Amino acid sequence: MKNNDRFKKTCTLAASIASATLMMSQPAVVSAAESFSLEEVVVTARKRQESLLEAPVAITAVSGDDIEKQGITSMEQLSAKVPGLQIGRAAQTSNVVIRGIGSGINKGFEQSVGMYVDGIYQSRSRQFTSALVDLQQVEVLRGPQGVLFGKNTVAGAIKVETATPQVGDELSGSLSVAWEPEQDTQRYTGIISGDLSDSVAARLVVRDSSSDGYFDNKFFNRDEQKKDDQFARLSLAWEASDTLSVEGKVSYLKMEGEGKELTINAIDSRLPTPGTVQLSGLLAPGFGASSGFDNYLGNQQSAPGGDVEDTESLSTSIKLEWDLGDYTLTALSGYSDFEFSQFHDVDFLPVNFIQNLDEEELKLYSQEIRLASNWDGAVNFIGGVYYEKQELALDAITFLSGDFGGVTPTSQFGPVSDIGQSTDFDQETKTLAFFGEMTIDFTENLSLNLGLRYSEDEKDITKRVEVGVGRPGSLEILVRPEDTLGSTADNYVANAVAAATAAGNPLGGAAAAVYASALGRYASDIPATRTEYHFDPSATLSWDYSDTGMVYMSFSEGYKSGGFNFSPDSANPDGTPNVSNEFEDESVTAWELGVKQELWDGRARFGAIAFYTDLENLQVTSFSGASFVVGNAAEVTVKGIELDGQLLLTENLEVGGSLSYLDHEFGSYPGAACSTVEKSLATCPNSAGPGTKDLSGKRGAFAPEYSAALYLDYTFSFDQFEVNAHIDVNYKDEMFLADDLDENAHQDSFVKVDARLGLSTIDGKWDFLLYGRNLTEEVTYTASVDAPLTPGAYAAWVEEPRIVGIQGRYNF
Repeated sequence: MKNNDRFKKTCTLAASIASATLMMSQPAVVSAAESFSLEEVVVTARKRQESLLEAPVAITAVSGDDIEKQGITSMEQLSAKVPGLQIGRAAQTSNVVIRGIGSGINKGFEQSVGMYVDGIYQSRSRQFTSALVDLQQVEVLRGPQGVLFGKNTVAGAIKVETATPQVGDELSGSLSVAWEPEQDTQRYTGIISGDLSDSVAARLVVRDSSSDGYFDNKFFNRDEQKKDDQFARLSLAWEASDTLSVEGKVSYLKMEGEGKELTINAIDSRLPTPGTVQLSGLLAPGFGASSGFDNYLGNQQSAPGGDVEDTESLSTSIKLEWDLGDYTLTALSGYSDFEFSQFHDVDFLPVNFIQNLDEEELKLYSQEIRLASNWDGAVNFIGGVYYEKQELALDAITFLSGDFGGVTPTSQFGPVSDIGQSTDFDQETKTLAFFGEMTIDFTENLSLNLGLRYSEDEKDITKRVEVGVGRPGSLEILVRPEDTLGSTADNYVANAVAAATAAGNPLGGAAAAVYASALGRYASDIPATRTEYHFDPSATLSWDYSDTGMVYMSFSEGYKSGGFNFSPDSANPDGTPNVSNEFEDESVTAWELGVKQELWDGRARFGAIAFYTDLENLQVTSFSGASFVVGNAAEVTVKGIELDGQLLLTENLEVGGSLSYLDHEFGSYPGAACSTVEKSLATCPNSAGPGTKDLSGKRGAFAPEYSAALYLDYTFSFDQFEVNAHIDVNYKDEMFLADDLDENAHQDSFVKVDARLGLSTIDGKWDFLLYGRNLTEEVTYTASVDAPLTPGAYAAWVEEPRIVGIQGRYNF
């Protein structure tokens, strides 16, 4: 009730802002002394520079300066500021969602939201967790962006533009220090930029940051996640001639972490069932579901130092822009080398049960060449070709302890020793696309944009699963795919035992038996290939009904490519792939109607967007506590309304806000996986076979019905100083945090408050900042999952608590 009351107040204020803005549509008489207006926002959502008010697309732009002032250093923190955007950690991957549309937690899935850093595609969800440093602007495009950005943008796209040196600028830079005392988070940043010659400029940014973390792990008696990160970026700009410019950028990132922000957020005492690990007797005294920022989990025997993770990334880009008079030729080349590894407890309990070693490596090369016309006539176009090659390697080893956390499994082979299963997944992806968009100006105020993209995608994989014995770091492989090839369900174990015995350790057969019976995992070696062809059209009709207002209607289609299930439970006993080994591409069709209006001589802006989106063959996955259910099983309809507005009340006082209504519904989903609760209590309806239910007509996960944001910004000057005060209030409605809509993975609605207070000198030499996020310390989560093989326990990734920090910067 408390959250509902807060939401009503939030909606009332948002509606008041919108109503007041609309009432100002009549021109007002403003004296010369009161001649001031909102700053113009320039975006490149359509790969050309244009005003935010002129772009016929749903877009939110956040300047790099605003990101820096709020102490925001990651996409997770930024997502709280953008309507309809949610980014956060989850099992195996990160969740990236726009308008309730996102990808599941299978590593084989590509993203529903495409992220582009300086125009270069970032394909892995972990890349969304990279540092945000020295940015020019972040643009979040909501809705499909298939024509200009291509595959895997069925929900939208995020464009990150980093700061670029300008030829002719004098030498400048800054040194800044930020400190958040509660977690002892420290950030040291240095920037220097200026000319190297009459035609070449350079910009260098370096950052070193560290943190003790905001989570209290009572099992290890330490704070988590302890972080130590380093980042550097060198940018060069070369004005080769009056018509040719070149930009080159290279960045390096290294992130090290100890522990994770994960806890047992729910325990359902109804669930323990015979044949699986029981909660009773395994948990430490006083263990229970967390109600805050603490946990009690770890594997002291397998990992006495706790969880660790490392990220290392090298990215380069070169952009050439050639002015050919009536045309502009652009060539954009990119290369990324991304590595991520983690050694982590995946039973999520304070017992030595399951430990995983995951490694991920991506090498991506891309090349885009496009030509844009600059004609004075009624017709203009932009078109080009895009090529991309990815080499992805995913390796994982799952270790099970000898006593299963205190419950020794019995078998004909006696007690099972420490066992492990290795999965090696290698995938090569090639994409070739041709795209074009034509603008036809019927009149000075009425335009039609027609776009089309043709894409070819080819994926080749090999996935090898092997079984052995040993502790983490010393796994001895004893059962290989060749040993059990052609086995039936009845003789798979016998063949595994024979192979392990021949190798000198019959317990390898017992290991294979445990993985097969408990997790449905068999030794296998699966090669596979798939090829897709797609035509994606778009059409946008826009009408500038006045000098300060426009309305548009758009239609677009797009796709997210199909692929292969990374999980090792996608093979039959004979080594052949089962039905969950491959999933098909999903497609999207979307309509959007929007209006954008500037009011009161530029002192106010208002936008309203209504959207309708249909997704077919939705790629879905859910974890049942023992295995993954992966496939294409759903049709989803997403529709809603988004409002936003900004108003400069005085030269110093600005207010604004947004309100979003989202109607998210499965049009057809008869084969959804049942939750652990439903399976254990035998309440699952089994609509499409054992362990399934029908979610048709239900709202999906990560799809809050309402979300809203309000802000107030006030600036005043005195003597040689300027003071800025800013406050944000953000609301998000209740939602599920797991795709099976488990009642234990439900999150209530909440309101978060952020604020900052800044002091700077008029000459721009110094600025000081006090900032806070989540000042009311709301406990919220980004995802929830069943604890493996432990019915009744649920783990969730916790967002940051109250954060208060200070920052000082010297500019030269």
